[in-house]
Order: sequence, then structure tokens, then C-alpha cells
Amino acid sequence: MPKFRTRPVPTLLCAVSLSALSTAAFAQSDLGQAADAVAQQDSGSGDIVVTARKREERLSDVPVTISASTGEQLQSAGVTDVTQLGRIAPSFTSSASVFGFQVFSIRGVNFNTQQASAPPAVAVYVDQAPLPYSVMTGGMMLDVERVEVLKGPQGTLFGQNATGGLVNVIAAKPTRDLRAGIRFDVNHFGEVTAEGYVSGPVSDTLRARVAGSTTQFGAWQKGYYLNNNKNGDQNRGAARLLLDWTPTERLTVGVNLNGNYDHGEAIQPQLGRINIANPANPQPGLIGYPVGKKNRDTDIDAGFDTHAHNQMLQGSLRVDYEFSDAVTLTSLTSYAKFDQDGTNINYDGVALPNAYTGVFAHVKSFNQEARVAGSIGADKFLDYVVGASYSNDKINEGVTELFNGYSGLPLGTDFRINYDLRARASAIFGNVDLKIVPNLTISAGLRKTWTRQSIYGCTFDAGNGIWSGIFGGVAQGIRDAQGLGPLPAGAYAPGTCSTINDNVPNVANPNGIGLVPDFLPIFASGVQKEDNLSWRGSISYKVDPDNMLYATVSRGFKAGVFPVQPNVVNSGTAPVRQEELTSYEVGAKLAFFDRNVRLNVSAFHYDYRDKQFYTYLPIPSLGGTLTSLIINIPKSTVNGIDADVVIKPISGLALRAAGTYIDTKVKRLAPGQTVYSGLTGLPFDPSGKQFNYAPPWSATFDAEYRFPVADRLTAVLGAGGQWYSKSYSDLGEEEALANRAYVTVDLRAGVESSNGWRFNLWVRNVTDKDYWTSIYRSGDMLSRYAGRPRTFGASAAFTF
Repeated sequence: MPKFRTRPVPTLLCAVSLSALSTAAFAQSDLGQAADAVAQQDSGSGDIVVTARKREERLSDVPVTISASTGEQLQSAGVTDVTQLGRIAPSFTSSASVFGFQVFSIRGVNFNTQQASAPPAVAVYVDQAPLPYSVMTGGMMLDVERVEVLKGPQGTLFGQNATGGLVNVIAAKPTRDLRAGIRFDVNHFGEVTAEGYVSGPVSDTLRARVAGSTTQFGAWQKGYYLNNNKNGDQNRGAARLLLDWTPTERLTVGVNLNGNYDHGEAIQPQLGRINIANPANPQPGLIGYPVGKKNRDTDIDAGFDTHAHNQMLQGSLRVDYEFSDAVTLTSLTSYAKFDQDGTNINYDGVALPNAYTGVFAHVKSFNQEARVAGSIGADKFLDYVVGASYSNDKINEGVTELFNGYSGLPLGTDFRINYDLRARASAIFGNVDLKIVPNLTISAGLRKTWTRQSIYGCTFDAGNGIWSGIFGGVAQGIRDAQGLGPLPAGAYAPGTCSTINDNVPNVANPNGIGLVPDFLPIFASGVQKEDNLSWRGSISYKVDPDNMLYATVSRGFKAGVFPVQPNVVNSGTAPVRQEELTSYEVGAKLAFFDRNVRLNVSAFHYDYRDKQFYTYLPIPSLGGTLTSLIINIPKSTVNGIDADVVIKPISGLALRAAGTYIDTKVKRLAPGQTVYSGLTGLPFDPSGKQFNYAPPWSATFDAEYRFPVADRLTAVLGAGGQWYSKSYSDLGEEEALANRAYVTVDLRAGVESSNGWRFNLWVRNVTDKDYWTSIYRSGDMLSRYAGRPRTFGASAAFTF
């Protein structure tokens, strides 16, 4: 596989930042300050503040189903990146696609695809600045104040691509007085994490906060059959600078500059099952190869370089100007740049030369939002927000795939995918909350969005001529049958574009429907323009300050997408259109026994139109050969119930549990529409079957008991975990693609001092449960991404 160069600048940035943080933290030991105020919030009281409607409100006052957790709760649960949010937010799942890209899902709504440029169905924000693609979310959990997971369509205030919901990470903010802190984690695999911050005033009008983290070592995967290699050593870092400037009483300027890198060893899939594509040509040594039994098991070819080469830079500028006590103008400008210079995936899961891939992606994303928010009336009987937004994303991505043992192709076949994509969106939006009577509020919101997407690129022969020879021969055969004559000289030459032109697109007809094909190589060049109207209406009734009933109807859209995959024919590059989800939800947020019991419950129904689905379809012009495509499924539904409860039966004891039940179903395909199994090559009907990555049951649980053991010392004992029922990595409920049910349990024990330090011992997945979160076809086998094994560790934190 090719070697990719690394970039030392982010590494140096994070190392210098962390060094400065450590020095400052210990130098300021005379401060004796407590941790940030948010860490002191008692989330069990329900009074945690959230910004689900782009203004600060009590969680118990917002008619939206939200899982909100403080930074301290995230640390206790071991949540260090967005992929682990399922530990505190049931119905949220994160699974890896064949090339390692994360697929986020809430209540079963997701988009499973092989590409970095696909907008996820779950939107992700940091301090309301969007991270529009899941590959950009690697370093977002640095120095977190809280995380909000909003369930259901959120398109009116947060824009398109939030049909499933959204994740909003709120970074810890600069403080009015000087504070510092540092935290260390180490586990028995040798992984070490250090994180720290310094925060305080720079002048009377300027406050700053600098934070940094680094994670090193910790290989936990190991070979189990043909070698004993280890994998998973970490080399990650992140740094952030926050500035809050208030030059006048009515003007506030916020700056967020951050960067992160990942040069560690990428987690590799493990073998789940042998599935020979061509039984007449199996690779020597593959028949009888044992599958992985434990989470740690993964065989990797000797000398295979698994290091990631990812780096991310982001900056945002927020300006708030108060025209009066009741009206505020906000401008939020953000820019993000992500580079994946090449990450190699041994996606066959065996230590034999069978199938490899190298992935690259370069994303530049600009976003501008301006809004006016305010209230009317002395008692603020009406709150409103109106605004506009614009985004412009530029993506270059692709893969190099090598099949040097796959039975379905000649040995040594390799190809490259390289596409340039553009995505622009502009929108206007508004939302009002009107108090009909003091305890009864109705809300309404609209967002009109216009999108433009384009693609340019091709699937190439990688240089040895095998791939181009195959499809050049196919193209010549078709041309002969059509009476089109021999291919021109140089067509389908080694190293050149090999996508077959089966529909002759042009400016007047980008998709080329109905035109006469010539079956020559062609670069995809298409444009898709769409628009939509998202809306939301709700009614909420406050029985008393701590109890609320609500009902909501909302509609959201996820943008269409051009497929970036091995497009054998040009018709395969046709874009899939936007999908639409209409949600009907009723809920209650309740408190009993002087707030010692809090219960949130909601029931919902989703009417899901044009669900985007990655599948396989035959190409008539190629004699029915199957190729991967993205299609729209006309109608699907989701029904479910969400519930969470917090109980404080005695002083110091907090019991928390949350669960979700979902019933996801594909209702019907379009007339004449057929999908095919990537395993068997046979057609199947997914009607009546559940969605992929949609376990019907999911739950989290946690118990924590705090009690004094000495002067200024408190002991902390805790246990938590998560449960997911059986799910599938594809439609059709094929058992070979099942992700089995699992329960993991975590334990922790520690001591905290009011002087500003704490120490904890913990074990995660204490029963060493073996499970995986996705399984997929990869050459002659099924490979899967396994969960983490039992892990012992210790944490120490100091604040000054």
C-alpha cells in the first residue's frame, strides 16, 4: 500500500499547548478555585440549561426530547468521542462503514454509505457551529461543558440533514476568575490521556480559555491466527483557544480556534465469516481460516501500515449585539478544514493478501448564519427568532482498492476512485413561541432551503491495466453488439478513467436519460438542485414549574447526495434525491417527591418518505452485473417510545435509567423497484423489515453513591452500562449481517476532595462481553468492527 506523509504542525501545536497548560495549572495552585460551574450542576434536578432552541432554557421547559449530560458525567461514563454517546443517550448508535467512516443513528434514522461526503442524518454542532460530515467530528469532545442529543427532526432552527436529530457539544467557556485544571487517564493496555485547561481574564473586557489534550499508546487489538501483531496504538491530540470579548455592555464577540490530529493506528475489522465469491477460485489458506472470537482478535498482514493521517482545523466567530434588552442580533461565521491524507484498512480481516483499501478525503466547509432574536411584552409573552444562513462545502475524496487474492477478480486487480464534489445551501428561517395563557405556549417554525450539489470525477484503473482491461473488454463487447465499431485508441488505457458511458449526459440533460450511449470512458459531471420547506409546530402546557406536557409535529429533510463509489457505469453516478421525515410526538416532563424523582417520556410516529438507501442493483447494459448504487425507498415508518428517569431515594444516591423502543419498517418499494443482496446476488423485498443499525430496544443505566469519609473527602461508588438488542447492518434482516444483542457493565470507585482533586479506579465492560457494531461484505468474507474488550484504568484530576 502507498505511504502517506504526516504533518507535524498539529502535533507540535497540541504538545506545546498541553505543556503550557500543565505548567500553568501547577503554578496557580494558590487559587483554590472549584471546577467550572457546569460541573457543579445537579443534572438530576432537571435544572440543567440547554440551548435546543438557540437560547438558554431549563431542560424541563423545552418541548423536545433531549438527552443532556455534563462534562463530568461524560467522563464517568468513559465518553471521549462522539461515537461513544450511546453510553449516555439510548437510541443513539455509531457504526463503521466498510471504509471506517462513522454512521450516526438516532431512533433508527441514519444513512449508511461508503463515502466521507455523504451528509449524515444526524447533524453535529460545536457551540452551534456545524460539522457537516462525520469525518470531521474526531476531536470535538475536548474540554466539554455539556452535550445535548436532540431526537427527531431539527430542521427549522438547525437546518437540513437533521432528520434523525442532532448532537450539540457545548465547550467549557472562559471564566471570570483565573482557574486551571488537568486530568490524567491510563488503562491496562497502556493508553495514556492527558487533558488540561487554563481560563480567566486577560483584561477588564477580555476573557480567554485555552485547553489541550493528547492520547498516546494503548494497542488493544492483537493477531490470533497467522501472527501475533498488535494494533491500536494512539497518537492523537487536540487544542482549543476560546476568547470572549465584551467591549461594551451590549456587544459580545466570541472566537473559537481549534485543531486536532489523529496519527494513531486505525482500528481494523475482524473476520466474521468466510463467503467465497467464486468457489472455483478460492485463495490458498482462506478456506478454514478461523473467525475472530474475542473483541481483541484481528489478523493484519505483516508490515501493513494502519496509521491514520487525519488533521482538522476549525475557526468560528460569533458576534452578539443587543439593540435593547429585548432584541439581539447574532452573526455566526465558521470555517472548517479536514484532511485525511490516507488511512489504510485491511478490510478483509485476515493476514492473507486478499483485499485492502487506502482512503483519502479533503473537506473545506464554510458556514454563515445571521439571526435576530427577541421577545415582546413585559412578561415576554412572545419569543421569536428570524434569520438566514449560507453554507459552501468543497470535497475531494476517494479510495485506492487492491484485490490481490479476491476470487471474483484477477489477482492484482486494483482501481482508484477520485471525485470532486460541491454542496451549497442557502436558507431563511423563523420561529415563534407564543404564551396563550401563562402556562400554555404554542410554537411554530419554518425554514426554506435551497441546495445545489455537483460532482466531477471518475473510477480509474490504478496503473497495471487489469481493471481497465476488464471493463474495456466489456465496453467493446457492447459496442460490437450495438454496431458502434472498435474503441478509439487510448480508450481504457492503464491508469485512465474506466467508467463506462452508458447514458451520455450533457448540459441539457445531466442524467442522460433516454439518450444513446457510446460506452466510452467518461468523467461524471452532474448537478442537482433542490429546495424544501421544513416546519415545526408544538403546544406545551406547564402544569406547574416542574411538570410539562407537550405535543409536536415537525418535518425535516436530508439533502440528496451524489454517490462516491466504484462507479462502473456513468448512470451509477446519478444523484439520489432528498429524503423527508414527518414526526408526530407527544411527551411529558414530570417531577415528583420534591424533585427527587424526575421522569421524561415521549411517544412518536415517523412518516418517512424517500429514505436514502445504499444497495446493489443489476446493470442491464452489462448483462445484469451487480453494482453498488444509492436509491430512494418511497415509504417507511418508525414508531417508538423514549423514557428516562432519575431517582434520588436517599441523600448521596442517584439512580438514572433511560430506554428507547423503536419499531422501524420499510413499508414498500416503488412499482417495479427491486433491490439485490450483496451477499447472494439475489433479489429480495425489504418490505416489512427493520432498518439497518436500528436495534428495537436500547437502554442506559447508572447508579452513583456519594458519602463523606473524612474531612473534605467524599467517596464515590458507581456502576453503569448500556444494552442494545439485535440489529442488522443492512436491510432485509439477513442473519449473516446481524449485530447480536449485548449488554456491557462498567464499575467505578474513587475519592474527591473539596480542595480540588479527585482520583478514580474504573473497569469498563467488566464481563468482557464480545460484540460488534457493524458487519459487511468485503471480498471473500464478511468483516466486522468489534467493540472494546474489558478495560481497567485509573483517572486523576486537579483543579486550581
